[in-house]
Amino acid sequence: MGDWKDKLRNTELYKAGGRVMKKCKCGKPIRDERFDTCYDCSQKKTGAASLPEGYLVNGYFDEKENFREGIFKDEAKDVARVLAALRMTPTSLRAFYNKLVAIENKYKSSDNNFDLIKPNIYAFERDVAYQVSRGVVSEEFRKFINKNAELAKKGPKEFKGFKEHFLSVLAYFKDVSR
Repeated sequence: MGDWKDKLRNTELYKAGGRVMKKCKCGKPIRDERFDTCYDCSQKKTGAASLPEGYLVNGYFDEKENFREGIFKDEAKDVARVLAALRMTPTSLRAFYNKLVAIENKYKSSDNNFDLIKPNIYAFERDVAYQVSRGVVSEEFRKFINKNAELAKKGPKEFKGFKEHFLSVLAYFKDVSR
């Protein structure tokens, strides 16, 4: 009698909880019926959505050492569109922004000693890399963070530019993800 139970347990129908699951072209099951590809394959499609060419080549500042308008508007909207296209969740985006705010608070409480928070910026990049490896965030998000962290490590002014730019991306994200 146990023989037929073992056969039943090995069927796809049993593993899917009694419903037939769609399969991706790679063979993996698709958990959400609304999609045609599995999560892994959808994350690999970064060619369609990637950061703009020359992203932040000019940094955060104009020739007068003021913040450029683009980091608050156009460039922030472009990044938000890319992250929305890659199905990043607002929760993940906000969690990383909150980590950035925590680093800023540590900077303020350390009597503005920037050297004390540099390791936190390195750890920030590490945390993003870990979430990429888990499939929580996309490779494009890592590129966004790495480019900004590279600039932010230069000094307190650049760090503030990173925070302001990230806040702008977060603000536009909800609007462009609809």
